[in-house]
Amino acid sequence: MYLHTATSLLLAAVTLDTALAHTTFTNFYVDGAPQGDGTCVRMSNDIPKATWPVRPIDSQDMACGVNGNNGVARICPANSGSQLTFNFRDWPDASQPGALDKSHMGPCSVYMKKVDNSAADNNAAGPGWFKIYEEDYDNSTAQWCTSKIMANDGKLSVQIPSDLAGGYYLVRPELLALHEADKSPPDPQFYVGCAQIFLQSTGSAIPKNTVSIPGYVSMQDPAMTFHIWNAPKQLYFPQFSPPTYKSGSSKRDIETRADQLKQTFGLKPANCIMENVNWCGLTLPSYSTENGCWGASQKCSDQTTTCYSSAGPTGSKNCRNWEDYCTSVRQACGSGNFNGPPSASSFMPTAPARLSETGSDNPPSDNTPDQALGSSGDRSAMGPSTPSGGDNSVKGGSVNTCGSQGGLNSCIAYRTTILTEHTTSAASQTSSLASIILPKIDHRTPQKATYTHNQNFMHYIADAPSDHPSADPSAGGLTYLVIAPSSFGRRIPFGYLVEIKKQFLARYNPETTDFANLPPYGAGDFNVQLKGLMVSYGTTAGGKQDAISNVQKDIDNVKGIMTENIERVLERGERIDLLVDKTDRLGVGAHDFRVRSRGLKRQMWWKNVKLMVLLGVVVVFLVYLFVGFGCGLPGK
Repeated sequence: MYLHTATSLLLAAVTLDTALAHTTFTNFYVDGAPQGDGTCVRMSNDIPKATWPVRPIDSQDMACGVNGNNGVARICPANSGSQLTFNFRDWPDASQPGALDKSHMGPCSVYMKKVDNSAADNNAAGPGWFKIYEEDYDNSTAQWCTSKIMANDGKLSVQIPSDLAGGYYLVRPELLALHEADKSPPDPQFYVGCAQIFLQSTGSAIPKNTVSIPGYVSMQDPAMTFHIWNAPKQLYFPQFSPPTYKSGSSKRDIETRADQLKQTFGLKPANCIMENVNWCGLTLPSYSTENGCWGASQKCSDQTTTCYSSAGPTGSKNCRNWEDYCTSVRQACGSGNFNGPPSASSFMPTAPARLSETGSDNPPSDNTPDQALGSSGDRSAMGPSTPSGGDNSVKGGSVNTCGSQGGLNSCIAYRTTILTEHTTSAASQTSSLASIILPKIDHRTPQKATYTHNQNFMHYIADAPSDHPSADPSAGGLTYLVIAPSSFGRRIPFGYLVEIKKQFLARYNPETTDFANLPPYGAGDFNVQLKGLMVSYGTTAGGKQDAISNVQKDIDNVKGIMTENIERVLERGERIDLLVDKTDRLGVGAHDFRVRSRGLKRQMWWKNVKLMVLLGVVVVFLVYLFVGFGCGLPGK
C-alpha cells in the first residue's frame, strides 16, 4: 500500500477541474413543476463520460446524445404554451454546484420532433426536427447564451408554441461551446439531450421547416470555426440551422386525432409510491401470513435491485429510501409481525421544490453562490436516511456515488461500472470521484492504494487475474473502494475493504459469475451488507468503537500468540543454556582430568623410574656380593 500525497492531490485537482468543464442535460420543469432528476430524459448511461460533448458532429448521437436513440419508460405531460425549463449540470448528480465552465461560451437552441411514441426506441436520429428557440451573442449585455445559463444556475427556459398539434414529442435542448472552435483542428462542442413529453393541445400546426439530425450542421459551416476570442467581436453569429418556428408561421395543419388528446404511453403506474429517475417502487401486496410476509419482502428487495441497476448519472438517491423501507418490511417479518405491508410514508423523499419556490427563475446576484438543485429541492435533502437506529429525519438519499464527506462511502465496481454502493453522508460527490479513480486503476497486478482529496482519503483494493486463477477472468477487474475522512486513518478502512471483499466473493462466486456482463448496480442487493459493515466499521461512534475494539482484540490475539511463541523460544533457550553450562562443566572437568591424569602419569613414571633405579642398585649390589664372595671381599 502506498500513499499519493501532494502529487496525487494536484492530479486529482486537475482532473476534477476537467470534469467541471463539461455539462449535461439532467432534468426539466413544466410550468415550474419539477419532473424529477433524469425522469423523462434521454441521456448517456456511461456515468464517467455523461458530461462529455458529442463527437463527431455527424454521428447519430447528435440527435439526443449518447444512448439517445433508446427511449426511457416515462413520458411527462405538458400543455400547449407551457414553459419548459431545462437544467444543465456539470455534476449530473448535483453533488457539486455549477452548470459548465465559464470558458464554454456559445449559442443555445431548442428543437422538437413529433413522434408516434416518445418512449419508443430508434425515433430520435433522422428528419423531422424543428427549432422553437435560439439565442447566441447578446450585444446589449455582452453575454453568450451559455453565460446566461451559467448565471441562472444552469437553467434554460423556453415556451412551447401554442398552436402545435397535440401528441408525443422529443424536445432537444442544445448548447454549443465554441472555446476551442478556433483550434486546429476545430473542436466545436455540442451538449445535447432529449426530454420525452406528451403535448396536450387542440392545435393542428406542424412546422414545415424541419431538418435531419445528424445532418443539419457540418464542419464547413462558418459557425463551427467561429472565433469567440476575437476583439472586437463580430457583430453577428453565423446561423447554421433552420429558422425558429413561431406560432402561426410557416406550417401545415393536420386533422386532430383522438390519440393526440390523451396520453396512453409512458404513464406513471397507478400503484407507484416512490420514484427514482424512470423507476417506480410499486405498492407491495397485502399479506397476513409468514410466507406472505417474506414473499413481499423478497419482492421489495427485487425492486431495490431494479432501482439501483436503472439509476443513471443523476443518481440513486431515492433507491436508498426504498431500500430502508424494504429493511423495515424484513425486520417486521423477522420479529413475527406478519400483517402488512407497513406504510412507506415515513421513508418518502422530500418533494422537489418548484422553481417559484427556490428563486431559481432569475440569475443569482454576484454575491450569491450558485446552488444546484437536487431532486429534493435543496442540498440538505439529498442525503440518505441514516443507518438503522439513527435519525430518519433527512430523506432523499445521497446521489449515485462512491465518495463523500463526513462518513464512510463505499462501492464495488467492475472496471468503471459500479455494481453496488452505499453512502452514509448527505453531502456526496461520488460518481465524480469514482469516475476519476476507477479509470486510473490498472488491474494487471493486484493493488492496494490510498489517494488524498481535500480532507478525505480514497482507499481501494484492486484485484488482478492472478488473484483468481481458477475463476472467471472478469473477477480480476473488481475494485473495492471506500472514501472516508482522513481522521479514520487507513487501518479501519482497509479492514473494512478486506471484509467486504470476503463477503462479496462469498455472495457472488467468482468461478460462476461473469462480472463483465453485470449492468450498473447489477449487484444492488449487496447494498444491505455494505450498509451493515459501514456501521460496524466506523460510521457511528459506537461502530467506530466496535471497529477499534475488534482491531484491538485481533492485536491482543496476535500478541498472545506471539507471547506464547516467545515464551516457548525462551524456554528452549533456557534449556540450551543448561546444556551449554553442562557442556562447559564437562569441558572443565575433562581439562582437570587431563591435568590430573598427566600429573598422575608423571608420578607413576617417577615411581617406575625410582623403582627401576632401586632395582638396578640392588642388582649391582648383589652382583658385587656374589663376586666378592667368590673372589674374596676386599680386606680379607
